[in-house]
Amino acid sequence: MQRVVVLGSNCFTGSHLVAALLEQGFEVHGISRSREYAAYFLPYAHSAHKAHFHFHHMDLHESALVFTLLDKLAPSYVFTVAALSEVALSHEIPLEYFATNLQAISRLAHWLKDKPWLNRHLHISSAEIFGSCEGAQTADSHEFRPSTPYAVSKLAADLYLETLRQNFGYPVTLIRSTNVFGKHQQLFKIIPRTLIYSKLGKKIELHGGGTAQKSFIHVKDVIAGSLKTLEYPEHRTWHFTQAGPETVADVVRMCLEAAGQNWEDHVEMVGERLGQDARYWLDDSDSRQLLNWAPQISLAQGIAETQAWVDEHWEKIQSEPLNYVHKR
Repeated sequence: MQRVVVLGSNCFTGSHLVAALLEQGFEVHGISRSREYAAYFLPYAHSAHKAHFHFHHMDLHESALVFTLLDKLAPSYVFTVAALSEVALSHEIPLEYFATNLQAISRLAHWLKDKPWLNRHLHISSAEIFGSCEGAQTADSHEFRPSTPYAVSKLAADLYLETLRQNFGYPVTLIRSTNVFGKHQQLFKIIPRTLIYSKLGKKIELHGGGTAQKSFIHVKDVIAGSLKTLEYPEHRTWHFTQAGPETVADVVRMCLEAAGQNWEDHVEMVGERLGQDARYWLDDSDSRQLLNWAPQISLAQGIAETQAWVDEHWEKIQSEPLNYVHKR
């Protein structure tokens, strides 16, 4: 049984990654600065292989503790999903975003590059490093136009990891996708928030009229593609996206229709967010051709799945905060 470590195992993508790795027979160690969330937020919580998951409550900034644990575990694969990712907040506290998304990741990778036990470091990047795209960006594109401190922090980390790959043969794989969604997602994200607000009779604020195009892709499809890259002999960058793109308004309309609610009662137009990009547009043809990958879960299917999850856990969800709560 191969041993892997997931840094950021509590987050939406990280917890789905843990579940997928357990299903593939790995011994999984999760690291997170927050304690494990309630089981209905964790897709691995009821896994038949849960006994092979080990959680470590530890902050990535506590590098000495993290490095000691990693040396003890000597994992074949390290996955870095941990990040500050709420884009709007990055304008207010940019240095915290640089400290986590750039400095902590760079410190970790610099230390990992000399470890003989490491087969591969898989790092979750972001489509936002390209900013508002004028055309589909390939995995080797360098047409970067980051428009927020969050995007700058993710881009800088990518560039450093690429220098390690080029100069030291560091076995790093970069994963970029458009907006992920699915059940278990943070409640302030647009799909669960729309479904929840429709049940509460509240209105969804559509920033800038919801004209931004996002290309939503189910988190399980991104993870399926990411795990396929582990078998690919070359250390490189991969893109995963879904045909589209839909505007945010389109997605909200689909959610309201799925909930049996009408647009006029649940939508309010407000001003655009600072640094909002008009469109994220990735070219994932390499992933489709070289990995034989394609998304399997449509936006409509994922919305229906998320609605069922909200309905099933409605009593508990009502007591949860519906806005992002920053943990310092």
